[in-house]
Amino acid sequence: MKTYNLDLRHAPSKRRLNAMANNRLEPLKQRLASDKEAIAWAQSELLDFARHARGVKYQYVEAALIELLPFGKLIDGKDFRRLGRWVCNADGIIWRDALQTVDA
Repeated sequence: MKTYNLDLRHAPSKRRLNAMANNRLEPLKQRLASDKEAIAWAQSELLDFARHARGVKYQYVEAALIELLPFGKLIDGKDFRRLGRWVCNADGIIWRDALQTVDA
């Protein structure tokens, strides 16, 4: 089993995402068997959040997904591996891969 971390953020637009204060929820963590399961879990959490949070501050919602590596394991000097992020905006919901291969 792998441990995954999900960061949900929201803003009126992508442009305002990093400029807004208090737009980040507490990170969610989940243990799952594969990246595919983690990506599906992240999508479900994003959609659930987007369904319940309305208004101008929630027109752009992002869910960044990373795998937390076991203690002592590093990849390029980091103790995590970025998978990508789900983005929900006026265009719909889109997966933006972090150029990683998804395992089975």
